[in-house]
Amino acid sequence: MALVAVIDKEFRMFFRYPLRVVSSLIVGLVFLLQFVYFGQAVLGGRYSALLQSSTGVGDYPTYALIGYVLWWVSVSPMEASVWGVRRELQRGTLESNVVSPMGLVEMVVALSLSWMLMDSVIMAVVFVMGAVIFEIPLSGAVVVKSLPVIGLSFLAFLGFALVFAGLVMVLKNIGPFAQIFEFLILFLSGAFFPLSTLPGWVANLSKAFPLTHAASAVRKVFVGMPYSAIEGEIAWLLLLLPLYWAVSYLSFRWAEKTARMIGYGGY
Repeated sequence: MALVAVIDKEFRMFFRYPLRVVSSLIVGLVFLLQFVYFGQAVLGGRYSALLQSSTGVGDYPTYALIGYVLWWVSVSPMEASVWGVRRELQRGTLESNVVSPMGLVEMVVALSLSWMLMDSVIMAVVFVMGAVIFEIPLSGAVVVKSLPVIGLSFLAFLGFALVFAGLVMVLKNIGPFAQIFEFLILFLSGAFFPLSTLPGWVANLSKAFPLTHAASAVRKVFVGMPYSAIEGEIAWLLLLLPLYWAVSYLSFRWAEKTARMIGYGGY
């Protein structure tokens, strides 16, 4: 199956170089530590009554760790599209993929899924390391209970992939724009601070991002809340999932048609 073949290839390329894996772990952990320690310095400690009242999670390291890990994974499809498709352009292999039985849509989805799975492996290690460093209690039951929510979130996150793949085919180099968008998601999704601290219209805008609802739902599950407490977040994810995929697919087809007319070129 072509999808499995692409995933296998990406995993082999990534884990073939141990230094690359180690550097990804170090970068992930360093970013986490600086955000958590900065947040604790501002709050005057690890516990926040504001967090507890507005999100149900009063322990800041737990709040930040979940938001950070989910954010890292959520932007993986964008990274895969921006750098994976760009890599195909640089190598001159994109046009051969266009005429292959696999097709561009499946190729982009396979790349995005590959990078999301690889980042999930990296972030799983970072999550465990963060839980150990900040002495966050973990249980297998809570992790298993969170998996359906995380799986639904991942499907919504994948909706980003085709939009950015299409932009790469038309504009070639959109790396700076993608990075701005990634950090915009980080800011607007409440990864490191509650959305109640933002102006009302900004907090409402944040509801358009799947990460906002995914992070909120997983945090509630981690502190022992039942599924009934996250019905609102699940409803938003179920609404955004087909919307993101529809917009993503239509925009990609437009970009593909445009690229066919002007030429894929190269890089």
